[in-house]
Amino acid sequence: MRHHQRGIWRRFDSRFDTHVFWSSLIGLWLAVMPGLAASHAFWLVPFGAKPLVGERVALDLRIGPRWPGESTVRLEGLVKSFTVQDALGERVVPGRLGAAPVGHFTARAPGAALVLLQTQPSLIRLSGAEFQRYLHEEDLTAALKFRADMRVENASTREEFVRFAKTLVLVDGNSSGFNRVAQLAFELVPLTDPARYKTGDPFQVQLLRDGKAVSAIRVAALSKQQPDHIVVAHTDTNGKASLPLPTGGAWTFYAVAIAPSTHAAADWQSVWASLSFELN
Repeated sequence: MRHHQRGIWRRFDSRFDTHVFWSSLIGLWLAVMPGLAASHAFWLVPFGAKPLVGERVALDLRIGPRWPGESTVRLEGLVKSFTVQDALGERVVPGRLGAAPVGHFTARAPGAALVLLQTQPSLIRLSGAEFQRYLHEEDLTAALKFRADMRVENASTREEFVRFAKTLVLVDGNSSGFNRVAQLAFELVPLTDPARYKTGDPFQVQLLRDGKAVSAIRVAALSKQQPDHIVVAHTDTNGKASLPLPTGGAWTFYAVAIAPSTHAAADWQSVWASLSFELN
């Protein structure tokens, strides 16, 4: 299923061979996680979402279909970049291999600190039934139609995926800069201020790919307080989605896009974006 595309997919191809060993190992590890074949959201959880200047913030990494997810360690070959952006600029988030939490930083300026993690490309093999279920649950209709047209609905598949996780940390309780675009290749940007949000109102986000709005993509919102209740919306022509959130506390939004692979090592390539934050 070779398919020539431009943009985000091409940037990942040149790095695939270098990381094939670790990506295969990570893919195997992900494959045995409970419920992962159907949905594998991936998000950051800060211990202390509203620290004071000078306080240290530890960062946990979660994976799974809903809260609380599985806490994971910092695997070798998993992280491509791990940074925090605040009013004073950007810096690397340090961490120790094999450790959880996966990183930490010290809050240094009032306002929103954006913590950003990008993974290396990883490879997973799914059965035909697992892949079909995953495509249905994430409403990836173009991929479903492609498989139906090719009459390969029952075929197993190799999926290469890259994840972009972002979490908001409001230093001194100040939300200034919460809607800053971090320039990730695939990114959910909050358009509603989490510090001023009123429960039940629409919470609006925008999905960007290489800085451009992405339409007709499912955005799911997962609540720590109500883990069995998932709020879903689709992005409009401006890449915006509005989701009324029934409770405060910690939330994770995520979105996924998938397309046929541009290289022979995989059949499909997907990108995942997550955004986590805490409401008043």
